[in-house]
Amino acid sequence: MEEERRAVDPTRKLLKVFGVKVTDYEAKTGVLLEQAERDRSQLESALAEAVELTADLDHWLAEVTTHVLSRQREVLERLAKLGKS
Repeated sequence: MEEERRAVDPTRKLLKVFGVKVTDYEAKTGVLLEQAERDRSQLESALAEAVELTADLDHWLAEVTTHVLSRQREVLERLAKLGKS
């Protein structure tokens, strides 16, 4: 049980970071949209910042996806081995 708990801790940490990144993205891009809608001269800088924020969020989405796919592969491989023995 303790081994399982240790395995879950990195997952919880990763999901916590990802959750913060998503909510930050929503908040910051909301402000960028409002600024650009109010003042079109802010459009270029808003777009540049939105691209950076999107790239960062995409990085963390890839981290979560990789983590989940790795766990799925591990489970299926171990179950397949058990089926062969």
